[in-house]
Amino acid sequence: MFRISAPPTIRQVAKAAGVSPATVSRALHGTRPVRPELRARALEAADRLNYRANRVAQALRTRSTGTVGMVVPNVANPFFPVVIQAVEKELRRHGVHLLLCDSGDDVREEAELVRSLLDHRIDGILISPCDRLSSRAAVRLAASTVAVTQIDRWALPGTSYVGVDQEAAMTEVIEHLIAEGCRRFAYVSSTSRASTAAERLRAYRRRVRRVHAPSAGRVYQGKFSLEWGREAARQIVAERDLPDAIVCANDLVALGVLDVLRSKKVLVPEDVLLTGFDDTELASIAWPPLTSVRQPFEMIGRKGVELVLSPKGSPRAGSANDVHLFKAEVRVRESSRRLRR
Repeated sequence: MFRISAPPTIRQVAKAAGVSPATVSRALHGTRPVRPELRARALEAADRLNYRANRVAQALRTRSTGTVGMVVPNVANPFFPVVIQAVEKELRRHGVHLLLCDSGDDVREEAELVRSLLDHRIDGILISPCDRLSSRAAVRLAASTVAVTQIDRWALPGTSYVGVDQEAAMTEVIEHLIAEGCRRFAYVSSTSRASTAAERLRAYRRRVRRVHAPSAGRVYQGKFSLEWGREAARQIVAERDLPDAIVCANDLVALGVLDVLRSKKVLVPEDVLLTGFDDTELASIAWPPLTSVRQPFEMIGRKGVELVLSPKGSPRAGSANDVHLFKAEVRVRESSRRLRR
């Protein structure tokens, strides 16, 4: 007959490490600082004895699951994996686990995911709302229960938000193109459902109107996708009225535009300048390399985690003053450096 041995207890780990059970708990869960040598002994003993903390009992005792949920609209968008990586890295430093959800850019699915996360008693939610208006109910529901931080995109004013100054970044892109001699523009973006898309479009229209009013209306709206970039480029070429520059609201869209321009023998940057946004890895490996807007992902991740881990009810958690806008950087590359005159 086989005998199943009982799993090791935290007291046994403490005895093997020569420390107190409280020290083992702090070392494993990161709830309070532990001297490095004591932490090393506790972790070594836990590993040697194959000790695993009873997270259910811990959650009942501390009213914390040590887990934060994150809801993004589309994990296939190259922007979001970089943000997720920055968030998870910072959470790991705090000994907190990440439960990631992809809403598929669907408001109803987003709301269901939020409810599911709350059912799992997560400690907080980081969310990038897929719709600046229709996502408000889901964000409001989450914020009524746990600490919530909106990241990159926002839907509910008065709830903490971390991102970059989208309008300032887009304005800087247009200023760069004007300095290169551009006067006539076209803009390719998604619809204005996402707050970031609305803010970038607002900045584009405001700035180009001052140099060429018709350009403010030359806007092609679809999706943040490669295929929409291709479709918009086909429309632009078919109109036989090539602008000096095509401004794109993200890198995926810009690469779709670049693909069709190349197939139609329209040269970048000789015939038209081209810019993207987000400065994903795709921007630097494109040919020609794509001018794009770099966001400080590490800073966004750190600040988002700091806010969502703030105790609910503290002055910082969910405060209307918790709006953190970082400065983005326009990285100029070959796609917008020259203009044939």
